[in-house]
Amino acid sequence: MRRIVLSLLGRTLLRFRRGEDGSLLVFGLFLFATFFLMSGMAVDLMRTENRRTALSQSLDRCALNAAALRQTLDPATVVRDCVDRDGLLPHLTEVKVTNSAGQRSVEVKGEISLETMFMHASGVDVIDVNARSVAEQRATNIEIVLVLDVSGSMEGSKLSSLKTSAKNFVSTVLANNTNRISIAIVPYNGQVNLGSSLRTKFNVTHASGLTTTVNGDMRTVNCVDMPSSVYNNTGISRTLAMPATGWADAFTSLSSFPTTHSTNGRTPNQGNVWCPPSSVNVVRLQDDSISAMHTYIDNLVAIGATSINAGMKWGGALLDPQFRTVVNEYVDAGTIPPEFRDRPFDYTKRDALKIVVLMTDGENFGDVRLNDAYRVGDSPIFKGTDGNYSIQFTSGRPASAGANQFWVPHTNDGAGQWRSTAWSSGTRMTWQQVWQELNVSWTAWHMYARALGTSSSTRSSQYSTWYGNFRTQRGDDKSTPAMDAELQQICTLTKQQGVLIYGIAFSAPTRGINAVKGCASSDGHFFNSTSTNQLNAAFQAIATNITQLRLVN
Repeated sequence: MRRIVLSLLGRTLLRFRRGEDGSLLVFGLFLFATFFLMSGMAVDLMRTENRRTALSQSLDRCALNAAALRQTLDPATVVRDCVDRDGLLPHLTEVKVTNSAGQRSVEVKGEISLETMFMHASGVDVIDVNARSVAEQRATNIEIVLVLDVSGSMEGSKLSSLKTSAKNFVSTVLANNTNRISIAIVPYNGQVNLGSSLRTKFNVTHASGLTTTVNGDMRTVNCVDMPSSVYNNTGISRTLAMPATGWADAFTSLSSFPTTHSTNGRTPNQGNVWCPPSSVNVVRLQDDSISAMHTYIDNLVAIGATSINAGMKWGGALLDPQFRTVVNEYVDAGTIPPEFRDRPFDYTKRDALKIVVLMTDGENFGDVRLNDAYRVGDSPIFKGTDGNYSIQFTSGRPASAGANQFWVPHTNDGAGQWRSTAWSSGTRMTWQQVWQELNVSWTAWHMYARALGTSSSTRSSQYSTWYGNFRTQRGDDKSTPAMDAELQQICTLTKQQGVLIYGIAFSAPTRGINAVKGCASSDGHFFNSTSTNQLNAAFQAIATNITQLRLVN
């Protein structure tokens, strides 16, 4: 028995000595631990990559939104709002914005510290996830409009300074141009003179069909009185009915109101016509010829009042896509260079930039307009062969007139008298002809108030009534709330379309400074110049930005 037990025990020990089951178990346990750790690391790395991807995508998208040139909000604010919508704002570490004319670069950085679930077993408790995105947009096609004040206050050294500065601007911007930069110029005073050709491109009503003689030169008047509704849109529809500005001195008021006839103040003051007839102060359409634009600028003259709102309105309209059909018609006619076909570009075109440079030395001056009933058509006024005037009243005459319908103000030793026929075989005048020869205030007093009024008070009342019938003035030389509001309204709409507006005040009064500063895209886009050197420096600063843009593209 003992021998049998020892034999069995020996065989068991021998098998145990020869077997490897114990070592495999240890090795298996080691492999299992290693696999578990590697799998945990993979999970941590996958979590890390997911967070990095989410952060990178958020930063990329937000940087692109902020870098868009048509973006009118603060780029850094755009980035923060965008990242916040993704729930990642706490992980945004840096936003860097670089702006210049036609170019914007936005660099965004973010970081996430991710706690590990498994890798801490190997001593790694936190993984830092970093992301960086840079977005940039540059304009390769640039449209510029110079809106220049040529009102009477610019006469003399101011206008000379403007001409030098504007020509330097043109030379700098268009030097080595590659047909990608166009410049148009809108000179303005109390109105904007479209010129005889451009006027025909719009639906202009009440056109006088007359020319007026200034220093022996026949010049056609080609301004329009825009309705206030145009300031609700950046463009101007070609079908919108706009009355032609009447050639009339509706501004100069008589200095005295005599009860007897006087020719003092009868002749219109050319300088107070709201649309001074001119063949040089007319809108210059898109061009890139330095020499041609220099010649045009040299020929500008200073005359008239100041309507900054009208200048800015037309300046912005020349950049609005609605004006494209006009440009293409002029391209077909050979008036505008063919490379500018299909301009103005859409506001949404990513590689295009639109710029307005608005300059003034003044402030809005209450504009004066003829009322529609007295723009065109026959008037009741007759001109005699001797150059004197009479007027017919078919009704509303005082009792002293009896059946006589014609008032002749210069007869009866200047006291005037009623007659049955027009004076001196008089010929009926149209309203256009009347305003060519007679001042509006003189007409309201001598032809109407003296005829219809029978006392001092009734004459004054008749004068006020007819002066108001003939013309309308908004504001005066010190206060123009409607015009100032129109300026800010069109500036706001234009900027909302991504147009960059530079404002330049040149020795302007406070109200003018504030108006142009409020129109500019930012305080950094406004220049307050008080000398020739400062004016030139302002134009050159703008031109330099545009030139740098052109060189990097």
